[in-house]
Amino acid sequence: MSPNSSNNVIIAEGAIQKLTDLLKKFKHVLIVTDDLIYAQYHEVIASVIGREHNWLRLPQFNQVISTDPYDGRVIFGASRGAEINVSEFKDADIIIGFGGGRSIDAAKLLARESGLEWVSIPTAASHDGIASDVASVTHDGYRYSELCKKPIAVLADLSIMSKAPSKLEMAGLGDIISKASSLAEWRLAHEHNEEAFNEDIYSTLAKTLDTILTDYSLVTLVRAEIDAGEAMCQFGSSRPCSGTEHAISHAMDRRLENLHGIQVAFATPLCVKYLEEVGYSKYKSEFIQDFMRKRGFPMTFDELNVSQELFIDDVHHALKIMERRNRYSVLRHLKLDDSDIVRGLQDLGY
Repeated sequence: MSPNSSNNVIIAEGAIQKLTDLLKKFKHVLIVTDDLIYAQYHEVIASVIGREHNWLRLPQFNQVISTDPYDGRVIFGASRGAEINVSEFKDADIIIGFGGGRSIDAAKLLARESGLEWVSIPTAASHDGIASDVASVTHDGYRYSELCKKPIAVLADLSIMSKAPSKLEMAGLGDIISKASSLAEWRLAHEHNEEAFNEDIYSTLAKTLDTILTDYSLVTLVRAEIDAGEAMCQFGSSRPCSGTEHAISHAMDRRLENLHGIQVAFATPLCVKYLEEVGYSKYKSEFIQDFMRKRGFPMTFDELNVSQELFIDDVHHALKIMERRNRYSVLRHLKLDDSDIVRGLQDLGY
């Protein structure tokens, strides 16, 4: 974690036990989770909290799809069939997000709508939002980010996170690997399109990425995810951690249901290849691919179950996403057409 973090961050075996002290000044706790995590850990959490609390168990397999700022609703599921109103939990004075990305995002949104503080307790190292103030929300089939608030504490209990499915850790690693592209493109965008930039945040994230690529472990991954979340909070947007590779993943969401971090990683070598061509990438695309291959990431269209034709369409849509967000893409910088991108994909063995 970067030294200027304002959060109380604990990454350790048994970190969840620190809840006892953390919640001393609060009377009524609302815990946001899903049915699976509730079944596994509700007795443990109840014994640690030792005070009045309610559980908010999210509808299984549904994503947060929108919020209503006028009446404090957080809505789940494509049919808007499950709505949660923060007024239903008017006695709560602290919110805990306990689970994966969906539970953490829901806690952020509920904290924002209610004005309450919240605590992040991730059960998997699956994404870089466990300590950020940004929630991922799905609307009309697309994911986008909503600004919320940072947690007052992050308790990353390694004894819990180590039990998560390996695919979730792969997704979290993919989100960090993508910084090889997003950081380089961020500097390119600053120097060629006058996008806002922060050298200190860039340097911190570059060191974080170096650590992951040279000394990968669950501990270094969790620390990297927290550093990334803190960087986004400090900068005021996701730009340091999200470039064209993320936009491609968002475009892929229209058709695929892969984990976000796995899709982001899939697009990263292509972006790194072009950033390398213009002298902005610290890493060679082949190095990133080798790192991914050794850890079981899908590397080809067949492995990800997508065609080259559909992927090219996703690239087109991604560039529209970048334009709407006023972000400069290396693909636009090089003025690449479809034949150029196809050759790049073939060179990389997609």
